[in-house]
Amino acid sequence: MPLEAIAINSLDAPLIKKPARENELSERLHFLYDSDDAQPDGAEVLNIIEQGFKRGQYLYVGMFNDKPIAAVACFDDGQTDAKRLQYLTVHAENRKRAIDAKFIKLVYDAEVKKGVREFVPVDADIHRIMSEYELLRVKD
Repeated sequence: MPLEAIAINSLDAPLIKKPARENELSERLHFLYDSDDAQPDGAEVLNIIEQGFKRGQYLYVGMFNDKPIAAVACFDDGQTDAKRLQYLTVHAENRKRAIDAKFIKLVYDAEVKKGVREFVPVDADIHRIMSEYELLRVKD
């Protein structure tokens, strides 16, 4: 099964087809952020993301073989038409394999389909990927 980028607006979204326990998605996302030294503590990031959910923001989750292996927040500042991408994390076993770039491209494609024309990458890794692949602004 190929990598998918799925937008969610709740940490209890039914992304995992056969969860082994209640709140499994939230637990796995918490672990992803905790295991990533480039990101804040998992509880802190998920709290920020949950606050964003209340304002209509999204978290894109990278699913592969029914498991979340990547995540990035997609925020709207409410002042421009640009989307702010931050808190990119990729499962430790998938780092250094260009999964991050493929995942960001999937998120980019999904947001462009929604009409987004400009992106503001907050994290250095996201900025590097989006600059390298010319994904900061949709070419008209």
